[in-house]
Amino acid sequence: MGYFIRCLLVMLFHSTLVLGHRPLEKSHSLSLVTMVPLLELEKKLIDNLENYTNALEQKLEIIRSQLLVIRAENEKGRRNAISYLSNPLNGFSIIRRLHQDWINWRKYMEQPVGIWQLKAFYSWKDELPTERDLWDACEGIARIQSTYDLKVGDFINGNINGKQYNDSMSTADILSVGAYLFMKNRPSDAIQWLQEVPQRLQEELLIQPRHLPIKEVDALRLLAEAQIKDQNYSEALPLLHNCLKLQPHDARVLRLWKKTTDFIENQPDQSPTENKKRNVPIANAFKLSCNGPLESSTRLHCFYNFTTTPFLRLAPLKTEQIGLDPYVVLYHEVLSAREISMLIGKAAQNMKNTKIHKERAVPKKNRGRTAKGFWLKKESNELTKRITRRIMDMTGFDLADSEGFQVINYGIGGHYFLHMDYFDFASSNHTDTRSRYSIDLGDRIATVLFYLTDVEQGGATVFGDVGYYVSPQAGTAIFWYNLDTDGNGDPRTRHAACPVIVGSKWVMTEWIREKRQIFIRPCLPKAKGTSTKS
Repeated sequence: MGYFIRCLLVMLFHSTLVLGHRPLEKSHSLSLVTMVPLLELEKKLIDNLENYTNALEQKLEIIRSQLLVIRAENEKGRRNAISYLSNPLNGFSIIRRLHQDWINWRKYMEQPVGIWQLKAFYSWKDELPTERDLWDACEGIARIQSTYDLKVGDFINGNINGKQYNDSMSTADILSVGAYLFMKNRPSDAIQWLQEVPQRLQEELLIQPRHLPIKEVDALRLLAEAQIKDQNYSEALPLLHNCLKLQPHDARVLRLWKKTTDFIENQPDQSPTENKKRNVPIANAFKLSCNGPLESSTRLHCFYNFTTTPFLRLAPLKTEQIGLDPYVVLYHEVLSAREISMLIGKAAQNMKNTKIHKERAVPKKNRGRTAKGFWLKKESNELTKRITRRIMDMTGFDLADSEGFQVINYGIGGHYFLHMDYFDFASSNHTDTRSRYSIDLGDRIATVLFYLTDVEQGGATVFGDVGYYVSPQAGTAIFWYNLDTDGNGDPRTRHAACPVIVGSKWVMTEWIREKRQIFIRPCLPKAKGTSTKS
């Protein structure tokens, strides 16, 4: 074994020199398109593992092929040792075999198997997801479940929002999500996941991989700790009792037992749900908005837009009113399948984590937006120039000084929390002076959001304060004004991208700046006693 250990240490030292640092966070879960290489990476790892097994089998075949020969000779001698050894050829052979052959067998046994496969594995180490990548994935799964009020038991078995899929979560998957929620100090949510683990472990006792063990005592203890943190002391006690059955002298479990019994003795009349501080999360508006549209106005209708620009007299746009106050419309069939394919193809090779200029009311330490994107210049090629002209026909605005196109792809539970697109330059509280959002170009007067793909479940765009709800449909585009006629931000345009449940959501956004529109958008007079703001 000494030779093998020396080789392994040399290889580890070499990999340290090559890597030199921990793997960089790739934010894999933030975009489905950038998760595709993970399947190729896993295939390489599987192939590598298969090569390792082949190397093991080759060594086993060599040993087994010789076992029959050497065992037959040994048994021949043991049947009548004196007679066997009386022949000098046999006596010489046993001495030589033990002095030479068995030393060589020892050396052969010490030779490492799979050294090249291990080296290959370390060469791919930087491509593996990091701990933060796993956390983002856990958060995405938890976001889907909580936002849409899905039962954890159904969700983990592939029954997602009323549709049954031929997929499910493993016990290790469930435990990871529960452990993450516990770590994030969300014990009530963690309990929903962790309580699914013990029964599954019992059912999978005989099929669990021996090298990937999930100890029942660890799962029970974590569930007990979540119950304690959630002040469910009576629920925690039987879990701790089962832990002590499995490991009677576990000091950590014994401390938890003592802590729990002390809580119960000091508060004997308190029920599990009494005196708990239940903060109403600011995500409630987001959650309510994503769970279906409110009843729409009967004044809404669909029509052909012939009037925004002269060109539309020849090629009118199919227009659907989403809401009248604030005014939001959906244009149909404004991008072709070929144009969509070209946009996605260009962006998919260059995706970066998206950033946001403001996160009003976004929970701290959480990502307000989980997606990756790519910026396209409007004058970069004939396709973007053509789309720019189309947006001008849709809106009537001059796009000369407006921002580029941002193409975005969402990942696991990908979302964008409730936010406004405008910077509120007119407000005295505005402090954002970054060059990309230069005040010289004016605020974002309007937004055009293109949907590049259908989404099987989830992923709607919602305007939380007014109840508008738009499901992604490839080739459509939603348009709205962010500013009222005085140039002030309209808070009723606060909107969000609901978590994607199933599907790959691609969108492209154009934010139109107000400087060039000074003579284009009419200033509508207000009636007495009214305001353009809600």
